[in-house]
Amino acid sequence: MTTLAFGAPSAIRASRFVDTLHSRASRRRAASRNTRARLTVTSASGRDEKDSWWASGIFSALLPSRAKEAAREIEYFGGSPLQQVLPWVPGPRTDSPGRPFAADPENQLVLFDFSANSPDTQPGVFEKTWGALNDVVMGGRSEASVSLVRLPEAQGGMCAKLSGVVEGDGGGFVSMRSRNFQQSADLSDYHGVRLDVRGDGRRYKLIARDVDDFFGLAWHASFDTTEGEWLEVDVPFADLKPVLRADVVDENTADFRAFRKDRVKSLQLMLSKFELGMGARNPTFASGPFALEVRRIRAYRNADDPRAEKTRAVLKAARGEGGGDGGSTSGSAAR
Repeated sequence: MTTLAFGAPSAIRASRFVDTLHSRASRRRAASRNTRARLTVTSASGRDEKDSWWASGIFSALLPSRAKEAAREIEYFGGSPLQQVLPWVPGPRTDSPGRPFAADPENQLVLFDFSANSPDTQPGVFEKTWGALNDVVMGGRSEASVSLVRLPEAQGGMCAKLSGVVEGDGGGFVSMRSRNFQQSADLSDYHGVRLDVRGDGRRYKLIARDVDDFFGLAWHASFDTTEGEWLEVDVPFADLKPVLRADVVDENTADFRAFRKDRVKSLQLMLSKFELGMGARNPTFASGPFALEVRRIRAYRNADDPRAEKTRAVLKAARGEGGGDGGSTSGSAAR
């Protein structure tokens, strides 16, 4: 037997040992964070499901819990089996997002606001817009949910929270995803998406889609978090990479095209063991508990953009104002 053959099991054991250490550290961090006072306001998993095929009759009795969870997630986004099979039967949809950001209406558009008193946190709205989509849909073992939670004001107040336990064996991903919008969100006047998030030190990714197809082309970009700290993270549209069926789409292939900012169909925030597609590994990934809190999702445009300058000039003229004006920054980094 070769030296390589002897060494392989040792390397595998060493890798598993490192993963175990990461997982234990992650669990300790999660346990510490869970001691903070918080109240779950509403959970996306709390919707009425008694009429679903997998929740009644013989299916409820025979299906394993993971199979029922997979069916629940697929039905939430794709609709009933009939809706999924018949292309002319529309699936679930949610209202199209987009309203001016009060603090900077010239340069920012609120897509989703999970703070207190926001229209997006009104009873029934959140549950019909956001749901968990995890690796159980492909046979994985991760468990995660998305909910609205109310933290003490000193810790951020009300926000959306994606949390649970991610397992690297299997699919290795957890996420919160919006349903497809009734009408496409036109973000052609903006440069990217701004996220107000508090994470656990892991690297997450934003996924945007410009097609209705659940398995169609998706656009991925990673962003980092700092454990326990609220950050504003800018994800420029220019950083989005096309991914199709877990493979990054190369520029020289027939499937490659530019991201269509004028027809955004849905948004998703994901923790995955892979960076893009199923290629390079996420260097911050570790199996175990995790948590990502989200206060707000906005579209932004750079202050030096000619369209932004024109908008400011018009507003200043209407108010009889003059003088210079500051601007925002962009880049795949925290602000």
